[in-house]
Amino acid sequence: MGKTEQLEQNFLAERTGKPAWFICNEDGKPTAVNYLKLADTILKDNPMAVVPFGDDMNYYLYNGINWEQVKRNRALEQAKRVAFQYLKAEQFYTVRKMEDTAKTILVQAQRIYNTFEKQKTDRVAFKNGTYMLNNGEMVANQQEDYLINGHQIEAQPGQASPNINAWGAYLFGNSWQYLKEIIGYAFIPEQHTFNTITILLDETGGSGKSYFVDKIVKPLIGQANITAKDIDTLTGSNGKSARFGTVDLINKLANIHLDIPDTRIDMPDALKTLSGGDLVEVEGKGSNSISVELYALLIFASNNKPKLSVSSALVQRMHIVPVVAPKVRDNPKEAKYRATLWNEKEAINELGGFAIECITAFQTAKANMKLTVSDEIEETTKDWANSQDLVSSFLLEARRETEEGYTGGISKRVAFSRFEDWLRDNKIESKMSKKSFDTKVAQNGYLETRTRLHPEGDSNNPQFSWLGLDLEKYV
Repeated sequence: MGKTEQLEQNFLAERTGKPAWFICNEDGKPTAVNYLKLADTILKDNPMAVVPFGDDMNYYLYNGINWEQVKRNRALEQAKRVAFQYLKAEQFYTVRKMEDTAKTILVQAQRIYNTFEKQKTDRVAFKNGTYMLNNGEMVANQQEDYLINGHQIEAQPGQASPNINAWGAYLFGNSWQYLKEIIGYAFIPEQHTFNTITILLDETGGSGKSYFVDKIVKPLIGQANITAKDIDTLTGSNGKSARFGTVDLINKLANIHLDIPDTRIDMPDALKTLSGGDLVEVEGKGSNSISVELYALLIFASNNKPKLSVSSALVQRMHIVPVVAPKVRDNPKEAKYRATLWNEKEAINELGGFAIECITAFQTAKANMKLTVSDEIEETTKDWANSQDLVSSFLLEARRETEEGYTGGISKRVAFSRFEDWLRDNKIESKMSKKSFDTKVAQNGYLETRTRLHPEGDSNNPQFSWLGLDLEKYV
């Protein structure tokens, strides 16, 4: 259609009071639909974005708070539904027109680049507006912010949260401030400020930590912003495959899983990668792999200290938060006492104020360049790390006393052999090399020497040995 003809059509539509997306004859009677115009008209009031993502396209609908990622079929059905309303209102509906309009909407919504690739980290979208971190003001939600993660609660800056704070402090004691900072961090779609993995440890069980997470933490962050991959899937351990384990973390604010198994994770490097804020290669079923920046905070809970092959890098990121509250399950007296400390219904009503309190706590931690790690967290994490050091655990268990002044020692070859026997005896799978084992033994304070004197029997020639060390046999 030429420019002159288009102007004539617009004039006819205006003269007859018909929408501009009608194609009218010279008498002003609608004869067809200008699908491009109708699609553009619909998109103004029903925003949709179709953006490239690897070899595929991602579909987003704006819900008034944030852009919600959807499958293509849902985007198409949404387009059909709105097209039906527009066409029916003008008494010009047919199934063919509706379907052609919907297809055109999906084409017109396409962008040449991914507007959602880099999320804004200076604002958080709530049901009643967007909270600006730089000045603490609430402004109207804007689709131009292209925020993927929104929150279906109303933010209430300045509102106190006495019931939530009483509840959290009772469960976690001096570590409560750290958890508030972590919850606040979960609102921000990035992992560059702090690289952290949080584990809530309740060794007695039944304290109510999981109930607190379900009632307060998950509604606060928003279920749509959370995934729940278990640690075995993320690390590809104990028979589970990590091939597709991380794809569900894309565009999520947190991965919260409340049951770490009592099995050993011998290849936990994926946890370090997923908490690093770096590009991560993920693969979805039926699609090629793609490198993306994940920002989901890793939060787990357990009744047992996790069994991981630790490294210094992993230990630096790990924060094990001990639950200090007593067991409440099957304990009416404890439940009655807790009812005097906080009101659960009132706590749930405080979510809007507590959200801002947590975000502010994170901002303070960011300004100080450190999280408020309590002595209890430090001690629990240190004890856990020491217990996960296989060589240290082996030496602690297998070491035998030697006479004072003894100048011999077990040969390095025999020591490593007995370590392997100890692993088998404890049903521990480890790929530790002799070189790594020797390094760990040296780090435990044992000196290397060449000697003929050995607890298992003296040798004719000097052998590389560990001075003053004797070890149990595990056969």
